[in-house]
Amino acid sequence: MLVLTDLERRIVLDILPDRKKETLISWLQSPPAGIDLTHLSFAATDLWKHYREAVQSAFPEVAVVADRFHVVQNLHKAIHEARRKAQELAKTEDERKKLKGLRYLLLKNRQNLTEKNKKRLDKLAESHPDLYRLWELRQELHDWYEVRTIPEFAQITLVQWIENARQLKMDALDTFCNTLENWQPEILNFFEHRITSGFVEGMNSKIRVLKRIAFGIPNNDHFRLRVLGFCG
Repeated sequence: MLVLTDLERRIVLDILPDRKKETLISWLQSPPAGIDLTHLSFAATDLWKHYREAVQSAFPEVAVVADRFHVVQNLHKAIHEARRKAQELAKTEDERKKLKGLRYLLLKNRQNLTEKNKKRLDKLAESHPDLYRLWELRQELHDWYEVRTIPEFAQITLVQWIENARQLKMDALDTFCNTLENWQPEILNFFEHRITSGFVEGMNSKIRVLKRIAFGIPNNDHFRLRVLGFCG
């Protein structure tokens, strides 16, 4: 299932039965009556390459923006992987205890830290400097997204961030860096258009509720109409 939304009006436009590139291209080229895409200038997507390819195929001039929410979500997955790896490699029970409870602390922004959080991070900087550096890198990427700048300047900082991240030599973080490099033009487009599809997660939650209420709707057309009635 693929949810298509209007970011300006914050509504669901349509529900497609699958995530195939061909299905999306067909919809973009011949949208349902009442949906006008002739003035489309940019589109936000998650980091699924087929979405990017579909938009570029149907509208070569449209700017594809890699959604900020999904970029950060990928970083969080890398952080969790690095944390789990550190726990697995812990040599003593005392070291394992020091690494417990870090799941959410490593994802906290600096301004949201309590005094207890700060003390825990200070101890982490001494016992596991790589994990502390990982928290710093996450904060730096968060701050990077907040800066009002142009793509050309944002690229300089992003390239430096990737270089710094690779110095930690963490497999999960290296994979994330590969993603940043593969999606660099689309990620940098954020600084030109500053759009995000973050609200779509709320729509997805509504759709999941509809599914539970209906105990699963076997007819895709009926389900599509129900979603459009509640979220369109």
